[in-house]
Amino acid sequence: MKLTKYIKEIDVLNEWPMSKATLIRARKRGLPFVRLGAFVCYRPEDLEAHFCQPRTWKSGNAEGKGNKENE
Repeated sequence: MKLTKYIKEIDVLNEWPMSKATLIRARKRGLPFVRLGAFVCYRPEDLEAHFCQPRTWKSGNAEGKGNKENE
């Protein structure tokens, strides 16, 4: 049986340059996590897959949409 390694949220915040709010948003957007008792934990490979992939940006604001000055 293979044991899966998990990293506690506090340890992620100490090692990666991001805020707790960023992690919470990432969970809402699909970052896999587990709760182990009172701890929120992540698999290292899930963190790397989510945060180390090239970003694609939505082009909505590039055309001035949502900008009150252009309305």
